[in-house]
Amino acid sequence: MNYKYHLDKSSKKFLCPNCQKKTLVRYVDAETKQYLEDHIGRCDRESKCAHHFTPKGNTPVSVQLLDYKPEEPTFHSQNIFGEFCNNYMENNFIKYLLKIHNRVDIIEVITKYRIGTSNHWKGATLFLQIDENADVHAGKVMLYDKKTGKRVKKPFNCITWLHRVLQIKDFVLQQCLFGMHLLTDCEIKAIGIVESEKTAIIMSIFRRDIIWMATGSKANFKAKLLKPLKGRKIIAFPDKSEYKDWNRKVMQLRKDGLNISCSNLLENIGLEDGDDLIDFIFSQKKALAA
Repeated sequence: MNYKYHLDKSSKKFLCPNCQKKTLVRYVDAETKQYLEDHIGRCDRESKCAHHFTPKGNTPVSVQLLDYKPEEPTFHSQNIFGEFCNNYMENNFIKYLLKIHNRVDIIEVITKYRIGTSNHWKGATLFLQIDENADVHAGKVMLYDKKTGKRVKKPFNCITWLHRVLQIKDFVLQQCLFGMHLLTDCEIKAIGIVESEKTAIIMSIFRRDIIWMATGSKANFKAKLLKPLKGRKIIAFPDKSEYKDWNRKVMQLRKDGLNISCSNLLENIGLEDGDDLIDFIFSQKKALAA
């Protein structure tokens, strides 16, 4: 179904009128390609902000009326592996991992997930979204604190896209699941879906019987990105407080033919909203050590 107005599909973000963060995705007129008013859009901070102001009169329109042609995705050159998959001793995320795991395990996950390093911010990490055909859909550049392993969000949220860093014009961003390229590694393993790339990477060390992938955001848990997993056993592990939303989507995905279930493991545990599997595991280890 196509509508008169739709959320902008580019990577542009604007100031959210509710939380005052640069996380607002604005609505676009499908025919004129122009943005609607500044406040009309959806904040990406769905759990902590939840601002979503939809446009009035957003009625379905025919594809013929708009002469609609789906855009072909842009893929990054394979040269980026040689350019960015190095300098790990300058990578804050890798420094953190080396504090909590042994060197052999870290080398393994670096290779498995093709983790990269960016100098866009000193110590930044590059997470590449590579599909099952080895095409590189996107690169997410993020900065972590090397001591805590937490994302750096002050004085601003240090996250951007590789195509922005490289100033690639007219880049058509069509994301895939982080870790999708691992789909062909083992045909009998179940697929574990989490939100955070960091969580997928660390969980791949703790639970090697599962192939771990990440949506990269709450909103990316959707049929379009999960479609290549059809025929595989899939287990979704939402963050604390997100079970109802993800489980509702799981019900629809089952109707679409996916063999998928949704874990409520974190819902009845004393964690903060937004905590994930890694927070649960570390809290358990801390309790046992006490």
